Amino acid sequence: MWSWPLTIAFFWLVQLLLPSWSVNGRSVQPVVTIRNGTLVGVHNAQYHQDFFLGIPYAQPPVQDLRYERPQPLNESWEVAREADSYGFWCHSAPLSLPGYTQDGFRHEENEDCLTLNVVRPSGVTPSSRLPVLVYIYGGGLQEGGSADQRYNMSFVVQESIKMGTPTVAASFNYRVSGFGFLSGRAFNHSGLANLGLYDQRTALHWIQENIAAFGGDPTRVTIQGESSGALSVGYHLLAYGGRDDKLFRAAITQSGAPLSSAALIPLDEQEQMYQAVLNATACAAATETIECLRRAPVEALKAAFQQQFFFPVIDGEFITDFPSSALKHGRFVKVPLLIGSNLNEGAGYIASGMFGAVNTPAELRAVITGFGPGKYLSNDTLNEMVDGYLQLPNQDVQVDLGTVLISPSSKYGSLYGYSTFYIGDYLVNAPKRYTAQIWAQYEIPVYSYLFTVVPSGVSPQVLGAAHFQEIAFVFKNAAGVGFTIPPLRSSDGQTESQLQDVSSRMAHMWLSFVGTLSPNNHQRRFT
Repeated sequence: MWSWPLTIAFFWLVQLLLPSWSVNGRSVQPVVTIRNGTLVGVHNAQYHQDFFLGIPYAQPPVQDLRYERPQPLNESWEVAREADSYGFWCHSAPLSLPGYTQDGFRHEENEDCLTLNVVRPSGVTPSSRLPVLVYIYGGGLQEGGSADQRYNMSFVVQESIKMGTPTVAASFNYRVSGFGFLSGRAFNHSGLANLGLYDQRTALHWIQENIAAFGGDPTRVTIQGESSGALSVGYHLLAYGGRDDKLFRAAITQSGAPLSSAALIPLDEQEQMYQAVLNATACAAATETIECLRRAPVEALKAAFQQQFFFPVIDGEFITDFPSSALKHGRFVKVPLLIGSNLNEGAGYIASGMFGAVNTPAELRAVITGFGPGKYLSNDTLNEMVDGYLQLPNQDVQVDLGTVLISPSSKYGSLYGYSTFYIGDYLVNAPKRYTAQIWAQYEIPVYSYLFTVVPSGVSPQVLGAAHFQEIAFVFKNAAGVGFTIPPLRSSDGQTESQLQDVSSRMAHMWLSFVGTLSPNNHQRRFT
């Protein structure tokens, strides 16, 4: 009989800090040779790690390759190539989400952005065959970059060494927003939908071909993602009708799941979005609209993309069916899964003010119809959903909200807590539960967690354990690198000790899953 093997209460995302790169005053440069040539990385003396950063894994998607599937890297280098700095972010459409968006964060963007990073313990060789953790960043598929310091893999590698189970970590960039997920009839017929997912797939193939040179074992790869990064992991589980290309042996999805409404966008709505982009870029009258978009100024495209959100769609190849149908019929890669959510997943979305204050049943209904596919629901279904939430006893609702109040203030409305419930259920909780049930039905190992801790710098009454708040815990980011307010620090020594302890436990459980396919082996020391 299947049961939930794991429930945990904290989660946090780690970031990369680059200390001085020298040993005894002498520069140390690690070297690896991959299929395209030799790479020279940098040695981090503080963490006893080697970094290989900004490695191209595909041809730059520029000029004629803009709006093309990623092309294999067709160059080799006879002279060793420096891999000592992160590549550019792909062009993004910035989001504003309380609990996720950081004030004052700056980064450089460029279309030439398809690069990859590898962090490894120093001293490993191709014969080391270490487990590999590959992280896919979130950002709503509209923004993000592997150079975001909140996604630093160095602390994770450090913890893996302390555990006695050294691990190689990798991350990569992929196209987002309208550069990676523009769709419509012309795009779909040309096989150009879901380019961002094809970027990710190309990076995973690159890892299979080259990670052994860094000391990693290509047969022991775990893919991990949070939010839309978790959604991406889900799509790789469903890709090509569930075909197993042996790109990974396990998966971790944090606040996201294979089941998603993102592939439910009707073709006529895709076409409306496509036409809006054409109008904004003076390409509406062009005979060859795709070619016109390839020649359009980057800034014109970015301005057009800022007005709407772009997501994956059913393209008949990468995504062959609705995720719910694919899961139901067993068309997915059957590997162990660690999946979970945060207690207050919907709080940040409602707190952002996108719906205003929610005070009445009609305003709660507007939240449902204004988010995702809710606008396609029948009146009877909408009424049933609104009634279902509002009939929940206030006392039970407050317990389930944790520290978040049903009505923090008039700014948020008297039904704030109820509206956060719906968004969290729709985005994360229902997909998580259904996915776990499917894994159990097929007798595949699945481990589920619930993160309930409120980190420092987050309003307990408004946001609580909101979306993204687990990130620093999982990545063992004790100093809060990349965060405006360090999530694991506190003026109260006991509170900080508790936060740091939870972070250690979570990081160890995640690494245990990467190394042994179970998060429950973290207390024994590996040799």
